[in-house]
Amino acid sequence: MTTATTTDPFPPARRTSAAGWVGRGITVLVLWAAWTFALGALLVLTGTAGSPTSRVVAVAVMLVALVPTWFLVRRARARAWVMGVAAVVVVALGLGLGTLGGPSLARMTSVGASLPVATGAQLLTTSSVENSLCLQECSRVTHLYAVPDATSAQAELGVALLADGWEAPDAGGYCRKGFGVRFSGEVDPSVEDPPAAPPGMELLTIEISRCGGP
Repeated sequence: MTTATTTDPFPPARRTSAAGWVGRGITVLVLWAAWTFALGALLVLTGTAGSPTSRVVAVAVMLVALVPTWFLVRRARARAWVMGVAAVVVVALGLGLGTLGGPSLARMTSVGASLPVATGAQLLTTSSVENSLCLQECSRVTHLYAVPDATSAQAELGVALLADGWEAPDAGGYCRKGFGVRFSGEVDPSVEDPPAAPPGMELLTIEISRCGGP
């Protein structure tokens, strides 16, 4: 008589208890949290948060977190399903980091300094608000000018921006490489004690921020 035998691919000595799997799950979450925090801090400190490639870079770096995840779950029977879910989660985290971040204040200051200036414009003051994480609003730089005519100045600057490669996705706003520029005849609230325009001139506010940002 022949007796059929089966071999357990996960012998009792090598099986992981329920408590062990809970511990591994907690370890994975802690690793992901630390990796996410480190990546977010790196994007902000290097001033690359909110750049056109930030989402691609963030997703690629977050995918590295799957390596220790595999070593922790490789003995699980449903390891393929677990890794699939893990991949979706880390990709979502990477996309979230890439969209939450905005251009650094230094980068926006540099962009503001390179913008065209309307004919006869006089720079009255400059103000800034820094918040690279964009949790409520992004960093922004505001230039307050005195111009002979605000409407003509806006039209002139709009033509100059389009000629310089900027795009106008909506009325009054211009975008290029993740940066946004908006004009207004009103004084922005971020400007403290705004100076008055000289006699015969009007005020023109130029705000540099993340494209599509507040």
